[in-house]
Amino acid sequence: MGTGYTLAFLVIGTVLVFVDGWLLRRSGTTYLAAVYPDGKVADSANQLITVLFHLATLGVLALLSTVRMGGGDPFHALITRVGVLLLVLAVAHGITIWLLARLRTKQREKALQEEISARASGHFDAEPRAGAG
Repeated sequence: MGTGYTLAFLVIGTVLVFVDGWLLRRSGTTYLAAVYPDGKVADSANQLITVLFHLATLGVLALLSTVRMGGGDPFHALITRVGVLLLVLAVAHGITIWLLARLRTKQREKALQEEISARASGHFDAEPRAGAG
């Protein structure tokens, strides 16, 4: 594949990665805000996950730009690379959503455990009321 097609692939791929990353970043904070009372914590957790998404997918993009694909026709090779990149982005997007869901579930479990613990300790630590029994 010629230099022009490789450059076109890198530009197309970079745009795809950043658009998908922007969508994840935008919706991930809202998704995590339900379990993190402090919006800054939700935003920070989401930012860490989306940075991981960007680094991993940009690394795959760089590697794909060096692999021979699609036979001798440069345009066919470009389309093949873009197709492979889209599949990789779909997998990376799914993994990122899974990470966000896992983080949200863990926070919900932690909050529920704290609530159960608080109720249990409040129930057993309560002194008998005057006039009872």
